[in-house]
Amino acid sequence: MNVKYLDSNVFLQSALYIGVKTDRAKAILESIAKDESSAATSSLAMDEIVWVAMKEMGDRKKALILCKSILEIPNLKILDVTGGDILKALWFMEKYSKLKPRDAIHLAVCFNAGIFTIISDDSDFNDIEEITRESLE
Repeated sequence: MNVKYLDSNVFLQSALYIGVKTDRAKAILESIAKDESSAATSSLAMDEIVWVAMKEMGDRKKALILCKSILEIPNLKILDVTGGDILKALWFMEKYSKLKPRDAIHLAVCFNAGIFTIISDDSDFNDIEEITRESLE
């Protein structure tokens, strides 16, 4: 099964918002939970999810519950961010002058794990030749 990397906005869209993107995000997560597709995210994404959820929900406890529920999604692999990932992220930032540090870390985690598709609403990944971005649209 082709593993895809989920950016934090997939989880946030599913949990916090309403609309077509929300429906797509929920369908992606349901597919993973049912073992119909294979996906991973990173510890960095979990950090981003808690931070945004705390701001959007205005409730730290609910944000932590959300993060814990993501950790319980069956078949979702959570990848660590390593020193090797940071080194690769710096390489990506040198190659792509507009790439932001967090995006570079996500990209490096994907690349180093052998994942070459990222599901993200972040169009900054569009011009990266090492991966393919799938949008929630």
